[in-house]
Amino acid sequence: MWLPDWPIQAARFSGATGGGGPQAPIAVLSDATVAACSDAARRAGVRRGQGRRHAQAACPDLIVVDADPARDAREFEPVLDRIGDVAAGVEALRPGLVVLGVDGPAKYHGGEAKTVEMLLDAAALAGADCLVGIADDVTTAVLAARRGVQLPVGGGPEFLRGVSLAEVAAETALDFPAALGRAWVDLGLRTLGDVADLPARDVAGRFGAEGARWRKVAAGELERRVAPRTPPRDLAIVHRPEETLTRVDAAAFIARALAAKLHHRLREHGLACHRLAVTAEFTDGAELRRVWRCAGPLDEAATADRVRWQLDGWLTGRAIAAAEAAAGTIAQTAVEGEGDSAGPVDVVDDVVDDDAPDARGIAALTLEPLEVIVAGIERDALWGGADAASERAGRAAARVQGLLGPEAVRRPVDVGGRGPSERVAMVPVGEEAPPVTGRWPGALPAPNPAVTPGGSAAPRSPSARHPASKVGLYDAAGDTIAVTGRGTLTGVPAVLRWGGRDHEVTAWAGPWPVDERWWTPDDARRAARMHVAVDAPAGAGGRGPQAFLLIGHAGKWRIEGRYG
Repeated sequence: MWLPDWPIQAARFSGATGGGGPQAPIAVLSDATVAACSDAARRAGVRRGQGRRHAQAACPDLIVVDADPARDAREFEPVLDRIGDVAAGVEALRPGLVVLGVDGPAKYHGGEAKTVEMLLDAAALAGADCLVGIADDVTTAVLAARRGVQLPVGGGPEFLRGVSLAEVAAETALDFPAALGRAWVDLGLRTLGDVADLPARDVAGRFGAEGARWRKVAAGELERRVAPRTPPRDLAIVHRPEETLTRVDAAAFIARALAAKLHHRLREHGLACHRLAVTAEFTDGAELRRVWRCAGPLDEAATADRVRWQLDGWLTGRAIAAAEAAAGTIAQTAVEGEGDSAGPVDVVDDVVDDDAPDARGIAALTLEPLEVIVAGIERDALWGGADAASERAGRAAARVQGLLGPEAVRRPVDVGGRGPSERVAMVPVGEEAPPVTGRWPGALPAPNPAVTPGGSAAPRSPSARHPASKVGLYDAAGDTIAVTGRGTLTGVPAVLRWGGRDHEVTAWAGPWPVDERWWTPDDARRAARMHVAVDAPAGAGGRGPQAFLLIGHAGKWRIEGRYG
């Protein structure tokens, strides 16, 4: 369900427009640009993205209101309540846009048409439109709602072929990458159908994970259902052992038993768990909590493993801390007693009380599912589709992790950064990748190098700490190429010397200065990157033409990545 121009309607209902009615030209501005505008304003020539002065020049009577997300949400809450009276499981994507499953309400209210009519009545507001779209998945339903189209079962892929990329980009709730959209438009792609016609492997190779995902969306292959079910309150498992848990082997036994009990309870409700909170209360009153989130639903063995890993870490860490504290107390007491003429001091009995409860022990353990889905509706598997090979790989990884710990099997993920060695981090298999934060201006453009020396362990500094990557860059006269303070080369690259061999430089680009974290001297880095293409000398046993990404400082260069 889509209520167009909701920021305008929210401003009007809250009185922020100064009495402007449904036919008044109104614009909501964010960062001095038009974020939303009314029909009257559009008829006068106002468009999203315009600057304030441009918009007011197009419509002198324009009523300008500052954007207020809190106001939008506050005014939308009563609408959500009324929709919730008609259908359960309402999910707000943003103020003005909601999705919900229609099958259940349709059975209850006597048909899909009757349900749509009741939903429209519930969302009715004076002067505000409401459009309904029905489709097999959330993304298609959102785009259908923007056209007021109700699709038959299986009609999503055909409908998506006619949806323009501009329509997709206009809906902020879909989080369509702007850079990806611009790249596709530059290539002559105009609709999702154009994108769906591209080979999936080529799209993934050229545009990465984002491109592959949106190519699936365009082809109607990536389905997302309506809101995961809220966990019932009685899903949490609480265990209070008769004796405090201080041993890792005892904790492992308890972990298996609690995992079995938790999954039995989940099966009773027809649920699977994606996010699990493990909470331990210690005898000294301390409470530790850790949340585990996994890409796929946790099974009983995976839950037991994660609980065991967590308890092992907590018990071991607190034991070490207690031992260090006791050693420090004993040493301090011994020092203080050296000058006491009364004789030797018995410090051990002052520190350790065998009859006191062990402060390191766990007095209570709680397993609480934080995010559940209906069993059988799984997200994308760890390595693509949920085929037999990926399932076998996942089971093998889980067995190794069960023997050696969660860090024993890791996978590379993109965490954002400017250079290739910064963009990749290793996370344990089964855990979700950390969110990519920051816009990273000046980042190396795609495609990334195919190989980075040392992987994630490659040094960040362009120093000689990575001997295998050290190279020399020289001009035709044999002089070392360096980068000046103005960011230019001291000569024209002619030879790349690597591993005792000289390679003729056939092409080069750059340099691009790198000046990062100058405000923190310990982490600051100044360097320059450049691309070079080389050809191995005849008869030298070289690999032939190659392309490298170099990073250098003070005339010293190293290979940061290799293409091909």
